[in-house]
Amino acid sequence: MSFPLGKPILVMTFVALISGAWVATCPSKPQADLVLWTFVESHANTYRSIIEQFEKQTGKTVDIQLVSPKASVVRLESMFMSGQTGRILPDLVEMEIGDVGRFFLPPADQVGFLPLNNYLSSGDWQKRIVPTRFAPWSKGDVIFGVPHDVHPVSITYRKDLFDQAGVDLESSKTWPAFLDACLKFQVYWQEHDQPQRHAMDLKQTAPDYLIIMLLQRHVNLIDEHNEIHINDPIVTKTLAYYAQLVAGPTRIGWEGSTNRGAWVNDIVEGNLCAFFTPDWRIYDLQTYGSQLHGKLQMMPLPRFEPSDAPTSTWGGTMIAITRQSRSHDDAWKLLEFLYLSQTGHEAGMQFTTTIPPVMEWWNNAAYHQSDAFFGGQKINELYVDLARQIPPRYVNPATLIAQIQLSVVLNLATNYVESQGIDGLEQACQKWLDFAASDLKARIRNGRIDE
Repeated sequence: MSFPLGKPILVMTFVALISGAWVATCPSKPQADLVLWTFVESHANTYRSIIEQFEKQTGKTVDIQLVSPKASVVRLESMFMSGQTGRILPDLVEMEIGDVGRFFLPPADQVGFLPLNNYLSSGDWQKRIVPTRFAPWSKGDVIFGVPHDVHPVSITYRKDLFDQAGVDLESSKTWPAFLDACLKFQVYWQEHDQPQRHAMDLKQTAPDYLIIMLLQRHVNLIDEHNEIHINDPIVTKTLAYYAQLVAGPTRIGWEGSTNRGAWVNDIVEGNLCAFFTPDWRIYDLQTYGSQLHGKLQMMPLPRFEPSDAPTSTWGGTMIAITRQSRSHDDAWKLLEFLYLSQTGHEAGMQFTTTIPPVMEWWNNAAYHQSDAFFGGQKINELYVDLARQIPPRYVNPATLIAQIQLSVVLNLATNYVESQGIDGLEQACQKWLDFAASDLKARIRNGRIDE
C-alpha cells in the first residue's frame, strides 16, 4: 500500500505522531510558584546565589529568568494589553529606567504593575529608602516599583596626568573653572607632543551627559506633573554651554567607545582623562583597567550655580509586581528578600559596585574604607555623601521622545558652534527648543508620543 504524499511526508507524519504522544504522556517540569524576570546577568547571579534560602523559609519555589530588555518590554506590553494571566506573566519583573515610562501611559488604576504604597508603608520603607529614588517608578502618588539602586554621579580623572600638567582639577568647583582647567591640561599635552590626549569623555551627538547636567540643575525635560521644561531658559543656557565643550575652540570633550572594554582602554592609554562615573561604572574600571591602579581620583560634579546639586544620576533599575501575579503577598515577600533584606544586600555587594537605596545600610564599614585602586581615596564614602543629595528624576510616556528632541537640538547647536562660533548661540538654541516644546506638547495632546 502506497502513501499518496510520498515516503518523506509519511516518515515526518509518523515522527510527529510519536513525538506528540511522548509529550502528552511525559510529565512536564513543575511550574514554579513565583517567576521573576531580570535583564541584568549580575542581578540574576545575585538572586540565584541566595534563592534557596527563600525557598526553604517560605516553601515557595522561584524561577529566575534572564530576559533581554527589549524582549521583556515587548512581551510585557503584549501581555498587559491582551489581559493574559496565570502562568504566562511573570510575578515580578525588573525594569530599566529608560523603558518604564511607556507603561505609565494608562491611568494609574490600569497600569500593569501593582501599586506598592501599602506594602512599603508596612515596613516604613518610604522613609528608609532614598525618597527621590521613588520618582522614576511612580505615577502621581502611586509607587509601582522599588529601586534597586541610586546611581549617584561623580567625575573620575587621571590624577597622574593632570598632576604632570600642573592642573589641580579637583579645585575646580564650577563648570567654567573646570573648563579652564581642562583647556590648560590640553595645551600642556599638545606642547608635549600628545595632541590626542583629550581632557574629557563627552558625547557630541547623544544627550546623555547633557541630561546629567540638567538633572544636576534640578531640571527634568518633563516633570512629575507632565509639565514640559525642554525649552526652559536654564536648559537653553546649559545646552549652549555643553555645545562649547564638544565643539569649537574650547572643545575639551571627545567621544569614547561605547564598548565597555574599549572605553576603559581609552583611559588606560590616556586618550580620555576625565569622565562621568555613576557607581556602576566602577566595575568596568576595575575589571578592564588594572593598569589604572593608583592613578585615578574622584570628585563631585562642578556646579553652575550654588543651588545646583554636586551630583546627578545616570541609569537605574526597579523591581515591580505584575497585577496578574498569582499571589501578590508571596511576590512581595520575594521582593523584600531580594531587595530589602540584609541577605539580599550582602549578596549584591559580591556582584555589583552600586550604592544601595536603603540608607541605613550606608553605615556598613564597606562604604567607608580606603580604596587602593583610587590611591587610598574613600570613593564609596563620597558616593554615599552624593547619594544623600541626589536630585529626582521623573519618567513618563513622553520622556523618551523629549530626549530624542534634545538630541536633535544638540546636533544643531554643535554644528552652529563649528560653523558660526558662539555669537547668537543661545538665541538659536532657544528657538530650536521652543519648536521642540511645541511639537512635544502636540504629540502629548494627540497621543502620538510613540512616533
